[in-house]
Amino acid sequence: MSALVYKIIKPSRLREDALRLTLLNEVRKVGTQIKADFEKTTATWDHKVVFEEQISLSGGPQVEVYTTDKIYGYVDRGTRPHIIRPVKAKALRFQSGYKAKTMPGVIGSQGGGSFGDTVFSKGVQHPGNAPRNFSKEIEKAWTPKFKRAMEAAMSQAAKASGHAL
Repeated sequence: MSALVYKIIKPSRLREDALRLTLLNEVRKVGTQIKADFEKTTATWDHKVVFEEQISLSGGPQVEVYTTDKIYGYVDRGTRPHIIRPVKAKALRFQSGYKAKTMPGVIGSQGGGSFGDTVFSKGVQHPGNAPRNFSKEIEKAWTPKFKRAMEAAMSQAAKASGHAL
């Protein structure tokens, strides 16, 4: 007589700690790369900008790279035309020419700065500057990369814990 024996295939218990660690490491890695892109935007600046990164897994993997630097905000978001007057002196002193170190929509920084004859003035009408949109450009570039990196990390963690398909 022949008999059929059925054995239940029972997957091993999901190792949440391993999954969490894998995701956390990947979020850190991507966060460091995103921060490096932000740092490229100020690489040639004399004014040093500090960028911070904050990562989280609550509500899903997340990384936030930011700065509280006001000047960076003026460059990133742009400024309206405005008047500049001297604050601690009787006159402003500046050079007559200026070449911007950054361009709208470009993740990077190049040489530039003041040049020309020295000028003195009681005030000037600044034309404002176009927003460089670094934040938007970096977000646009990194959103699909981040998604792919997190999917790969989840797949790797599932495989390591015996839950890969």
